[in-house]
Amino acid sequence: VPTSFYGQLMEHIIENSGVLAANPTVLETAAGETIEVPVTTSFSTAALVAENVAISESDPAFTKRSLGAYKYGVIVQAPAELIADTGVDLEGFLARQCGRALGNAFGTDLVVGNASSKPSGIVQTATTGKTGSASVAGAFSSDDLIDLYYSVGAGYRASRSAAWMMKDSTIAAVRKLKESTTGNYLWIPGLAGAPDTILGKPVVSDPNVAAIALSAKSV
Repeated sequence: VPTSFYGQLMEHIIENSGVLAANPTVLETAAGETIEVPVTTSFSTAALVAENVAISESDPAFTKRSLGAYKYGVIVQAPAELIADTGVDLEGFLARQCGRALGNAFGTDLVVGNASSKPSGIVQTATTGKTGSASVAGAFSSDDLIDLYYSVGAGYRASRSAAWMMKDSTIAAVRKLKESTTGNYLWIPGLAGAPDTILGKPVVSDPNVAAIALSAKSV
């Protein structure tokens, strides 16, 4: 009995890093060298001063952050005969899945990298804005998320780049939360291609963020 061949490869879908899809700023170097980024750590402060009284000096403080270059790679072997004889776009598939592998490896370190011969991830450098109750195994309330939102400086909250980041299982928990006073859901579904939001800020799903647990940075 003859068999037929469907000339399209069915690719299964996997979890992908979400941080790279959040429009990050990309800095390119000429030869992979380290980039030194100057940053401020404090500003001058002013004070009410009487006439003919010396003004106390108050200088801003500066430091720098070093952004290193790291190499990520993947290699796949494919016989020339297979490439020539295949009935599907095998080269296109290999290119796509290699690109996905590179993005996921890099994206993982951008989120949870420990800065030991690898990038320092967002979770590694983030301070704790709000700690949930220890009596509920790390599960947070709607009030906890509101507290976390306002633990971030107003200037950063107002930035268009400000967003929530969590994994899908955490998102499922957040979608069930309601404000304690109004009873309204915190989660606002996006319409017409707009992103879903919490308290007006978009949500980025990334599988590398920790799940809800005690002492875990889950949001």
